[in-house]
Order: sequence, then structure tokens, then C-alpha cells
Amino acid sequence: MLEVALTLIDSWCKDHSYVISGCYQANEQVKDASPNRVAENVAFGIVEGFNDTALIMVDNTKFTMYCIVPTIHVYEHHENRWQCRDPHHDYCEHWPEAQRRICVSLLESWYYQMLVDLDNQLDDIQNDWTNPEINKAVLHLC
Repeated sequence: MLEVALTLIDSWCKDHSYVISGCYQANEQVKDASPNRVAENVAFGIVEGFNDTALIMVDNTKFTMYCIVPTIHVYEHHENRWQCRDPHHDYCEHWPEAQRRICVSLLESWYYQMLVDLDNQLDDIQNDWTNPEINKAVLHLC
């Protein structure tokens, strides 16, 4: 199923002139913020088409509405391995305040409950993994 999903994403990105430059994963276990073999394999596949690929892991223990502390770990590909960048670096610090407000507004409005991923679309073709409603909300907030 993963290969079908990745093929669909790749095709859609090519049709819309996008480049797949990375992937993210939020593990099922709250205290687990390490990439698993599946995440690494997907990211290795992306490296073949984009050298500066990033593998981003969400740290669920630090994820809050206002992103007070860094909530992600960014891994870079070096010498055929994924190495974590400085985990104490705040990757959100350069976000303009407007972007933070958009994120908070989306979270407060529970848009994450509408989020559709490829598994949802493969289960029911009427679901759209490109999330047009969420994208409209983001544009409206801009």
C-alpha cells in the first residue's frame, strides 16, 4: 500500500510542478520521536530525486498549541545515514507571527480532525488527500 501511495503522490507532484523534498512522521507512541525503518526507507527514496531531503520527526511530548519549545527533530542524509540536526534548535523561531497565528487558528478550529491522508483516500476514494478545505482555510487566514 505504501508503494501505491508514494506513486500517487509522485505523479500528483509532477502534474502540479512540485518537488518532493522531504517527509515527516509522527509515531503512534507519544514518547517515541525516532524515525523507524519505514520513514528512513521513504526518505532514502526521496533522496534519489532531491539531494537536500529532510526527514522530520514530530516530538509529540513537546507539541502544544503555541509551539513554545521545539516540537520537531530534523534529520539530514549524510554518508548513507540519517543524522539529527541540533535538537535544541528552534525551527519555528523564524516563522513570522502571522504563520504562528494561522497554525493556532487551525488547531483551535479543530481542522486536524478533517485532515485526510492517503490511507483515508485508499479506504474511500471520495476522500481527498490534498485537503482542499484545509488549504482554503489557510488561504482565507492569510
